Amino acid sequence: TSTRDPYSDITVDKTKNLSTMKKEDVKALFIQIDKEDDGAIYLREIVLYLRAMNEDIDKNLEVKVLLDQYDTNGQDELGFNQFAEIMEELEGAGWKKAKNKKAKEINSMDLRAIFNLVDVDRSGSVSRTEARMAARLLKKRFAIENVNEWLKANDENKDGRLNFKEFYRSLKKILKLKIEDLE
Repeated sequence: TSTRDPYSDITVDKTKNLSTMKKEDVKALFIQIDKEDDGAIYLREIVLYLRAMNEDIDKNLEVKVLLDQYDTNGQDELGFNQFAEIMEELEGAGWKKAKNKKAKEINSMDLRAIFNLVDVDRSGSVSRTEARMAARLLKKRFAIENVNEWLKANDENKDGRLNFKEFYRSLKKILKLKIEDLE
């Protein structure tokens, strides 16, 4: 049995109006967000990923309104063409791809913003489900390969979740950051 490449059908020619982001960048972004590698993503995954990769994204009110609207319809599944249309709409509203920060440039506010993105239910802690939803982001940004092992190793109070202090300490250690520790 041969496995079909879910991305072989993606043609970037169908994205007519993307200006700042190159069409190949949109395709690469789609592939990064597609956790299951099946050629389909959920709106919620897009919102989580874009907010995590650009902590300042909500400063543009028009972009924030669009992302909140997408988040409300989070279970909607999209193919590449719909994703490209969303990226066109976001770019038209003023969204720009954030420049990647080097590890030494990350501060405690950045870690709080990332925690808030991963803590989807706003419970104040990251559950195993939330960590799995953010697995690709955690792998890309912090080289966390196995989310379950990471959770287990950093869950100091053994409640099966990471509170902000545990999350902060784990990323501080991973990134070898020389930022203040939390009390």
